[in-house]
Amino acid sequence: IVALKLLKPEIASDQAMVDRFKSELLFARKITHKNVCRVYEFNRIDGIAYTSMEFVEGENLRSVLNRFGSLTQRKGLDLALQMCSGLKEAHAQGIVHRDLKPENVMIDAQGNLKIMDFGIARSMERMTLLTGAMTGTPAYMAPEQATGKTVDYRTDIYAFGLMLYEMFTGEQAFRADNAIALALKQLNESPKPPRQIEASISAALESAILQCLEKESSQRFQSIAELERVLRSQAGSPPEPSATLSGVPSIPPTGPGSP
Repeated sequence: IVALKLLKPEIASDQAMVDRFKSELLFARKITHKNVCRVYEFNRIDGIAYTSMEFVEGENLRSVLNRFGSLTQRKGLDLALQMCSGLKEAHAQGIVHRDLKPENVMIDAQGNLKIMDFGIARSMERMTLLTGAMTGTPAYMAPEQATGKTVDYRTDIYAFGLMLYEMFTGEQAFRADNAIALALKQLNESPKPPRQIEASISAALESAILQCLEKESSQRFQSIAELERVLRSQAGSPPEPSATLSGVPSIPPTGPGSP
């Protein structure tokens, strides 16, 4: 059994858009990890374009949060560490998700998590060609995305931080009446400290969440592996072998003259 994702007719009828989607799919197929939803093939039949992917029997994280509000620290850390594992592999393949949000995370009946929709992800090698393009969801969009700047792995870390904030507090870090107002808040406002909403959150976990949400990407965790180490310490889990942690590629330079 596989899942099929159909492209909107206006995209399926645009050959340039279809070609772009197919090229992105090739990057997504590079990720083979238990915490990432596998993508199989891209096909067109009678004007209908679709992607086949792994079928996950369960519900997305948005549905879980709508039902429970916030998660216990134990359950939240379990899901967060599974997300770290999947993202770390994607980043090791040079792929940035660019649209992390609760709707793009599936959880099955056994509590196994899979990140979906790497279809809009771009290879880091091609990222510099897309400067000025903005892709993402305003409620989970990093400041550099909102201003159309080049994104990198730390853009996913910002979105992940927004998800962690919501998972542990039951509230979104930023709320607004429209997408523009929401983007402005991402650029200019700091979220309320999580422990002011949920006192049971540890000080170390609050600090980790807020570091993910720094406006300047240079002030965030510089890799998923760095964030993972902090979350593991909060969960009481032993750190992964250093060989695994060192497998995450370094962040491209961001100083003057850099892409």
